[in-house]
Amino acid sequence: MADIELDLLENSVDSLNEALAKYQQGKKGNEKAYKFCVQHLSHFLELILKYYVTQSHPLLIYKNPFAKTLEDESQTIGLHEAINFLKNEGREISEKFEKDIKWLKKLRNNIEHHKFQMDVEEVEETIGRLVSAFVEFDEEHENIDLGSYIAIDQFKLFHRLASTYEGRLEKAKLKVKEAEEEAYRGIRPKEYEFLDFNIYHCYECDHDTMIPEKGSSSGYKCSFCNNEESRDIEVNCNMCGGRWPVGGMKYEDWEGDGSYEHFCPYCRRDPEHVKDD
Repeated sequence: MADIELDLLENSVDSLNEALAKYQQGKKGNEKAYKFCVQHLSHFLELILKYYVTQSHPLLIYKNPFAKTLEDESQTIGLHEAINFLKNEGREISEKFEKDIKWLKKLRNNIEHHKFQMDVEEVEETIGRLVSAFVEFDEEHENIDLGSYIAIDQFKLFHRLASTYEGRLEKAKLKVKEAEEEAYRGIRPKEYEFLDFNIYHCYECDHDTMIPEKGSSSGYKCSFCNNEESRDIEVNCNMCGGRWPVGGMKYEDWEGDGSYEHFCPYCRRDPEHVKDD
């Protein structure tokens, strides 16, 4: 029987093809197949990021590249170290992309070492988002032509996953643009400063897609992921009435009567904002 030998890149994309195959089985009704999809995709992401590190220097994949001797069995860096290296090298890895990778790895660890609970819909959404985000990352840095490594029977699925997320994002951005145009329609330029319309960053999906929404608890809603909270949304201080990002406010029971209100840094005499004599 012939030996099987895969280099780092071949090993990673082999796991990606297996992940796509299991994803396809899951979509056809075998929901347990998503367990193996998570395992294979997590393996792919860890190996492919290590591969990127080796493109700067092959020895950087090792935990101790300055060891007296290095062998194939020598301990290599982990996912966290690979991500940090690439970020320190100047490659942009979005907060959401990194968060999704770590979420997937945590689920993988639970699957392999402990009992686990898996929300199939959330897994599908995250897998699609990861594939799309990775393709975008790879194309931006011109690392490999990932599509050329995809098995023929998984090719359509791969491109559908890569494009579905992008398509949804384009629709979300279009909704933001339409909301902005509607808000400014009929308003004279000199009155723009009086218009209460803002677009905020959504820290759930990492996009600037938070727009006003009447039915939202915060008054805003992300047009992409439907999140309604952002620390950048401005609210009124209950003491001075000034506007301030909610992330900089303190929500507390100032009078001790159970009535919680927002208080800005100036009213609570925050030393970073107010210098007392």
